[in-house]
Amino acid sequence: MKINKYKKYHKIKNIFKNERNSLTVIKKGFYGFKILESGIITPKQLETARRIIARITKRSGKIFINIFCNHALTKKPLLSRMGKGSGGVSLWISYVKKGKIFIELKGISKKVAYIAFKAVSKRISLKMKFLERNIMDA
Repeated sequence: MKINKYKKYHKIKNIFKNERNSLTVIKKGFYGFKILESGIITPKQLETARRIIARITKRSGKIFINIFCNHALTKKPLLSRMGKGSGGVSLWISYVKKGKIFIELKGISKKVAYIAFKAVSKRISLKMKFLERNIMDA
């Protein structure tokens, strides 16, 4: 269970203003999925991507997910009146900037990694690109 310091969070403004990011190169694995446009990813999308990759790779190799859903979205109950606060936390999301490495794979062949990429890119609402780590980078 996630433990938070505060019960409710303010909405982040201008999250996509600075496009500079630390996770723009593959560090842990040999293959990576790079996000090409800024947007929002939900925990359901992360879990779907993980399950698809695990099914295609037959649980061989290692999966590194570099995104964590740490921003809360609040929602008021359906039949409540206006005012009296922002409501309870309804969903945790992750704001992703373009250029970030979304998932890294290690210990599988390039063909299997590319098949997994094609399957995941159909389920995620953002454009992605398949990357391979150079031998010189290792």
